[in-house]
Amino acid sequence: MEKRLLGKSKILLAVHGISQKHGGEVYLVGGAVRDILLEKPLGNDLDFVAAGEMSGLAHALAKEMRGHVFPLDESCGTWRVVIRKGKRKTEIDFSSMQGGSIGDDLRQRDFTINSMAINLKEIFCSDTLSLIDPLQGLSDLRGRILRTNSEESLRQDPLRMLRAFRFASSLGFLLEEETLRMIERNKELILRSARERIRGEFFAALSESGADQFLQNLHQSGLLGEIFPEIKGWEGLDQGIHHDFPLLEHSFKTVETAEFVLEHLRELYPAYANSLDRYFCEMVEEGVSRRALFKFVAFFHDSGKPGTRGSGPEEKSVRFLDHDQQGQEINILIARRMKLSRKSIGIISLLTRHHMRILSLSKIEELTARAKYRFFRDLGKEGMDTIFLALADGLASRKIPRERPLFPQVPNDLKGIKEVADELLRYYYEEFSKKPPPPLLDGKEIMEILGLPQGKAVGILLTQLQEAEATGKVQTREEAWEYLKNLDRSRRFS
Repeated sequence: MEKRLLGKSKILLAVHGISQKHGGEVYLVGGAVRDILLEKPLGNDLDFVAAGEMSGLAHALAKEMRGHVFPLDESCGTWRVVIRKGKRKTEIDFSSMQGGSIGDDLRQRDFTINSMAINLKEIFCSDTLSLIDPLQGLSDLRGRILRTNSEESLRQDPLRMLRAFRFASSLGFLLEEETLRMIERNKELILRSARERIRGEFFAALSESGADQFLQNLHQSGLLGEIFPEIKGWEGLDQGIHHDFPLLEHSFKTVETAEFVLEHLRELYPAYANSLDRYFCEMVEEGVSRRALFKFVAFFHDSGKPGTRGSGPEEKSVRFLDHDQQGQEINILIARRMKLSRKSIGIISLLTRHHMRILSLSKIEELTARAKYRFFRDLGKEGMDTIFLALADGLASRKIPRERPLFPQVPNDLKGIKEVADELLRYYYEEFSKKPPPPLLDGKEIMEILGLPQGKAVGILLTQLQEAEATGKVQTREEAWEYLKNLDRSRRFS
């Protein structure tokens, strides 16, 4: 451990100074110690443990660092201090020691690699720095093994079962076999955890690389089916001649491909890569990035297929009529159960309902200006997610090797999807997203020209005129007048 670097932390120094005034030993524990041993920088989540009441330490730190303090779990004497510096948020938790010693406290934690501690005093007042490690967490860390402290630990807080797969995925560790068996034995307990906590762990894992493997591991343990019973019937479901994989495998591969495409934006779309990177890094709500939400939809985009599977007109053909609509209803229910925000639910609904739209556009003879305008008029900036979902969905339908250049020899229908995606991205950045000029005619002028009263009809005509302007049908005020006068009355208010 690099003692010198730890000593430069303003938060560690502040906590040490406050602890000296209050008396008693204070320990840095948990994930921060793990990350230090992995030679990662001190992160934005720090946990401290000391004997006795922690309220005084937490309030003193909040006052010194100009943070906000509140009780996290009063029954266990846990307090949280939140410090914001611009966009950066640091969370510091103070917990009363459980048991008679720091060793007893560490044994009650979740995993061995999170059950190590450093006496804060040694960082600032000693030449040596010793690691408190009662469960040989350092050995597991070096062996890249994730091991639970006990089965009782999982049963006391079943969310730890989901967290095990998140840690294994994000750290690239192997889940120890006995820990895996414990999870399989206790998987039904996961629903005792609050949905908000499940959502937090689930989307934290989706925000990392390797989300497809995380989902597959969850499925093999039985946890995925406990959390999302909707996947029952996906395994082995034949999707017809246009798919090389059954539904569940296709869903895993769509997540894998979605991640792959987003990681290679600079090769696919160098002109727009920086903007796309920023877009997918946006936070839709606290704890849920657009990138993670995109992978969530990538997995559930075909959730309506089991309920809509039927036979096509050709012998032995399979089709799924309106599976996008049924999937939309299913995914809204899932999102609500996961306690996602209204905004997140809206995005999930929109992407599920329109995930076939680019495939449909790829089958028409010409991608007209009107079709491009209507795509983004209907989907807004979520049209970007829809484009990349179509690419991931198409590539995950076939056994296509991951080679350079991307999108090598692929079937014609997939080439068509890529061509539409390319043109829609060009149109969005070079035409649609640019600040539009003022309208050729306003609502008052339309009422005067057509003799209409103020009302809904005027708004509809304004929308139709806006589309005509955007697609180049009208370019002057005179052309706008003629367009409205000659507009077929059967289309005027549709």
